Amino acid sequence: MIEEKRRFNRVGIGERGTAVVTCGGLREQVQILDMSAGGMKISFSRPVNVGAEVTGKLNVLPNLGPFFIKGKVVRILETDGAWKSAVEFDKVSTIPLDAA
Repeated sequence: MIEEKRRFNRVGIGERGTAVVTCGGLREQVQILDMSAGGMKISFSRPVNVGAEVTGKLNVLPNLGPFFIKGKVVRILETDGAWKSAVEFDKVSTIPLDAA
């Protein structure tokens, strides 16, 4: 089990919890397991490295438009062929981060 180190309350995302992110230079659709103001827990289908940069466009809030994140993998736990990864946000924006 990934040790709890979050400073913010987390929220389960439910059925709408998928996003396309880039990690280690590869794009992948991931399952968002939960999220907080400071980060998220996601499930990759492949191994990722602690410290790897994660960028993505998240559209998980039904009444708001997408938001864009940049962060890094801080913890990983492999379970049944899925890599549950804790991602700490460095930046969160309502405009694409490459345009900022």
